[in-house]
Amino acid sequence: MGAQISDLFSLLIQLPPLTQALIIAALVLLIALLSIAIVAGVGALRLWLAGRAGRRASKTVVIPSTNFARDGKPSDPLNVRIIGTADQLSAAFVSAGWYRADEITLITSLRISLDALLARKYSSAPVSDLYLFGRKQDFAFEKPGRSVRERDHVRFWKVDQPARDGRPLWVGGATRDAKVELSKTNHLPTHGIAPDVDDERMLIADDLIRTGWVVSERSAPAFPGPTQTQNAMGDVYHTDGMAIQLTLARTQPVPLLSQLIRQPGAGLVRGIARRLRRNLPQQGRELARQWQDRRSQSQRNATDGD
Repeated sequence: MGAQISDLFSLLIQLPPLTQALIIAALVLLIALLSIAIVAGVGALRLWLAGRAGRRASKTVVIPSTNFARDGKPSDPLNVRIIGTADQLSAAFVSAGWYRADEITLITSLRISLDALLARKYSSAPVSDLYLFGRKQDFAFEKPGRSVRERDHVRFWKVDQPARDGRPLWVGGATRDAKVELSKTNHLPTHGIAPDVDDERMLIADDLIRTGWVVSERSAPAFPGPTQTQNAMGDVYHTDGMAIQLTLARTQPVPLLSQLIRQPGAGLVRGIARRLRRNLPQQGRELARQWQDRRSQSQRNATDGD
């Protein structure tokens, strides 16, 4: 083996300098790529192993009040329920100006860390994994703020039992990342959520209904009643205990929409989706008008009360 390496080294020395440089550069690149692959693989394995407790704790056939963290502790409230196919779910959110969150990888983790440090925007930044029904979220959507330090976001899990109309029922946990802080449990950097999670629930309802994609909405109990508690990171939140349930139109959305709502394709697809709004049923457009009237009346009443 040593003789073979020596022969290869001798052959390399005999090559022209430019060829030597190209071969050395290719070897360095190959070693770098292998190193990145190994680090990424180890990181993915560590994330999977870290989530074992969360997967065990979240295995349930009923919809609980919260999702669960990697260590199995109850975490964020489950305050949104949506009926529709995966493509319809994606179409509604992209039409409302939301982005599909990137998966957690070495590159996206480095980017979100750098952007958080520099207070830069990252519209499709990854979200941490939370667990329900024995698995991490199936979808995550976000509405970016001024920088990656703050954003509105929601994670969704598909319920095993379909809705009455035969389409999937998605249960989601919506919260607002208000700041970057040191975790109260593991003392590592993380996002801290805003305490009024009902505001986030209302934001999602407001944004989706305005698109015309929602054909019916109602409230459903999520907690036994008004509740103040904290998530797995130690952030205190309060809620009136209700979830919003939205039923989406059966309209066929733009093909491959669920794969195209990250940057840079999101803007183009969003423009197409809005132009196709006239293809949505009259029921959705009428609900959007009624919802806007109710919201405007509520804001006028609040102003008069002040």
